[in-house]
Amino acid sequence: MKLLGLLCILLACTGAGLYASARLKRETRAAELLMALTEDCAACIRCQNTELRELLGQLAVHPNYSRFGFLKAVSEGLSPSTPPQEVWQKAVRSDPAVPAQAREILCSLGNVLGTTDTQGQLAALELHRIQLRAAAGESRERYTVQGKLYRSLGLLGGAAAVVLLL
Repeated sequence: MKLLGLLCILLACTGAGLYASARLKRETRAAELLMALTEDCAACIRCQNTELRELLGQLAVHPNYSRFGFLKAVSEGLSPSTPPQEVWQKAVRSDPAVPAQAREILCSLGNVLGTTDTQGQLAALELHRIQLRAAAGESRERYTVQGKLYRSLGLLGGAAAVVLLL
């Protein structure tokens, strides 16, 4: 019975380390997807000259971006009485799928989308894509270093707890 309890402690600590590492990996993947989102937005604006509500509606149902609830919230929340920037910022800030380092970048993007001409929007998307690329790179580095650290600490912490309890 004691051995089973010790095994549970070891597995719980290891699981906590793996969970923390997986959280970093999800943040990295989300930043990379947001970078791809800006590329797809630019392509739709450049080729189809899509209106903002229609563009966000298309992206909200796209399989790669369906995890981001802010797209659907903005496309549904746009109204003549409310400025699109307010709807965009509120939706981005309340979306848990958006990593913290990308939140401010996306909020500033919302100030430009749908408010300028096509060339202005494309230039803004390019600028924000570069910023998201840098954020994704930082997130990737953090995952590489800290992810391994979390996994190791979880396993070693669990092993230390088991040794102490023996």
